[in-house]
Amino acid sequence: MTALACRAALAALDRALEDRPDKIYDDLAAAVRCLVQLRSELTAKRREDAPGGPLERCNAILSMVVGGEYPLAGIRRERLQKARDELASLLDAQAC
Repeated sequence: MTALACRAALAALDRALEDRPDKIYDDLAAAVRCLVQLRSELTAKRREDAPGGPLERCNAILSMVVGGEYPLAGIRRERLQKARDELASLLDAQAC
């Protein structure tokens, strides 16, 4: 289930980074929902027995996405791209 949430968040970020200004907030909201689900799943894993970095990385990615969505002016695309790349790295490392 964790990899599914990770892939869904990645797909939502990919859509958000496309040039679709009328849909970007919907895409970012979907990404945030998926990242929150991923964080919940990683928190449950940590409570069971798996200490370490995926939960911290997920929290950092979630912060980047929310910070990219709600800046003082405009969307911070570079922050969203960095969050997307970090999430892809997390998925590639099979940490989620």
